[in-house]
Amino acid sequence: MRELKNSRPQRENSVSKSKIQVAPKSILEAFENIVELAKGSNLDAKFLKKAAPQISFASEKLGLTDQQTVLLALFLDNSESNRILISEIAEFIGCTTTRILRLSKDVDTLVDLNYLKVSKSHRNVSYRMPWEVIEALKNDTPFIQVKEEISDTASFFDEFAKLMKEKDDDEITYDKIKQRADELLDSIKDSTFAKELRKYNLCGDDRILFIFMAHLYVENDDNCIGFHDIDDLYDNCDIPTWCKRELRKGESDLFHYQLIEFVNEDGMARTDSYKLTDQAKETMLSEIQNNNIGKSQKGLIKHDSLTAKELIYNSDERVSIEELTSILTRERFNGVQERLHKAGMRKGFCCLFYGAPGTGKTETVYQIARKTGRNIMKVDVDKVKSCWVGESEKNIKAIFDRYRNMCSNTDLAPILLFNEADAVLGVRMEGAARAVDKMENSIQNIILQEMESLDGIMIATTNLTNNLDKAFERRFLYKVRYEKPTVEARKKIWKIMLPGISSEAAHSLSTRFDMSGGEIENIARKHTVNAILSGDETIDLDKISEMCQKERIASSTKRVGF
Repeated sequence: MRELKNSRPQRENSVSKSKIQVAPKSILEAFENIVELAKGSNLDAKFLKKAAPQISFASEKLGLTDQQTVLLALFLDNSESNRILISEIAEFIGCTTTRILRLSKDVDTLVDLNYLKVSKSHRNVSYRMPWEVIEALKNDTPFIQVKEEISDTASFFDEFAKLMKEKDDDEITYDKIKQRADELLDSIKDSTFAKELRKYNLCGDDRILFIFMAHLYVENDDNCIGFHDIDDLYDNCDIPTWCKRELRKGESDLFHYQLIEFVNEDGMARTDSYKLTDQAKETMLSEIQNNNIGKSQKGLIKHDSLTAKELIYNSDERVSIEELTSILTRERFNGVQERLHKAGMRKGFCCLFYGAPGTGKTETVYQIARKTGRNIMKVDVDKVKSCWVGESEKNIKAIFDRYRNMCSNTDLAPILLFNEADAVLGVRMEGAARAVDKMENSIQNIILQEMESLDGIMIATTNLTNNLDKAFERRFLYKVRYEKPTVEARKKIWKIMLPGISSEAAHSLSTRFDMSGGEIENIARKHTVNAILSGDETIDLDKISEMCQKERIASSTKRVGF
């Protein structure tokens, strides 16, 4: 650090001499003093002299060099951010970014010791300090990474999933993943998975690609792996050209050894989608086949996690929902499907819940799932769409592929929920010329085709009331229109949301404010928050009315409620 000499006049530091000379009682106290002294110091000789007692204390306790200790203190001071930039550190200490970069080897050491996580995305480098490190420093101890024991194939894939989470956050490189995967394989070298993998003598790139595909199958029962999945493995989501070429042509060694194959769709091989072969699943993953591989429930909303809620419907809505809930119970649904199949009709149940925002469409799906014991595979259409041509269509296909796998590998088919599906249920564009319009039409056509062959249960919710495409309308077996609640219904909702409210007050609010259930719930939540803060549980009708007026002003925001 002495190389960073300051050629500019320095400001006087605010830390008193007595405070500097007193030995710190903890690492955090030492860090606090170091940071105060470092501000605007350019980390020059004067700083090093003043901060020497603090640096020595902390570096001895942590087992770090003086430079590493100072840097760690500066990073800790910025730890509330998940994107700490070197330029921010440089600005704080009063030097150029180039000068602070001369200490990059020490920063790299802190990363290697797991004191810092580095994210490198498209040449943008940032850092964060894990909460485990902060906890260790708060406890006045050095941070020591506790490595979990990797003793079998299941724990291997658990650990690999953590690596991919780091990759999603751009905190680990492709080469580092390959290195760590080889180390993990060595830990389970006597397992069937490791032994079988060694037989093929795959090169490092093919080996990690197969492990990644096996990870997708283990984690997500994924039997339709596309390039939009595979790009997650590579730096900057950039699949190497050679990899795409070999996969498209079926020339990869993974095909040669019958570890993967093309996905078959309507008798045709899709050269852009792949899956593990049955041989690979049976031989290489035999140790964890009993662990429900191919039956993953990850990413589902579990029916037993849903809270029971009393929903208030208008009369027509209530009749339709009660009928649908009854049909979707295990016994009745299996019987209905069997009879439809014998009659040569489609077995799938496609349902549409449509109407004004905040009327309880999504919550109804949750309550149906809870009562029928079905989990929910929820799809938010906007998150599926991609800016890349062709990717959105692949994403939609992958969703239905996964849902099919779930239906075939579970006793009780989950509900496929397309939530707020306005973007795909509207009227299709005639003679679409723009790429985005063609993409929208293509997505709609895929969903229409999938609805024809669906064996399970699909429910779509939408705010559309008049602009529903006729092709979709024909394919929905059950269509439930949600109206704004009547005065009587609103009164019941007020009584449910605010149990302490009088009948007179509930009636007054119901007649004065034409609100949806979601808006009423918002008011009830605001009242509860105010009651917690003030300690006053009294229901003041004037204050509730004022909240209602403000809520109506902001009613352009979509709300989900009862």
